[in-house]
Amino acid sequence: TARQLAFVEYDAPVLEAEQLYVRKGGEEITQQMYNFTDKDGKAVSLRPEMTPTLARMILSLGGKVLLPVKWFSIPQCWRFETVQRGRKREHFQWNMDIWGVPDTVAEAELLSAAVGFMKRVGLSASDVGVKVSTRKVLS
Repeated sequence: TARQLAFVEYDAPVLEAEQLYVRKGGEEITQQMYNFTDKDGKAVSLRPEMTPTLARMILSLGGKVLLPVKWFSIPQCWRFETVQRGRKREHFQWNMDIWGVPDTVAEAELLSAAVGFMKRVGLSASDVGVKVSTRKVLS
């Protein structure tokens, strides 16, 4: 699905500096992560999600990338929290991201990709619902 829509696959390290996630979610986020001090004395975490990693990667390019960027990944992620239905400590998640599109066109494209995938694997509206939580897309 992602490749058919001209998304390029990317990968990233499973270990990131703990501070990357603290900047996004605050100090309390460390209680929900697998984190430790490595042999160099650096505070690191197993990635609980890809968004901060993706932002770090895009920013590290320093404008040397042509926009829009359409990247996808299916990373393995970890969260240290109570196991619940639908929420495991280790999981894979499908990420599709578009950077550099100033309006809701990107959101519409991502929604279309997700719905298209569901249809291709045989799921219908009676199996899966789509909830949109941005008013810009609904306008």
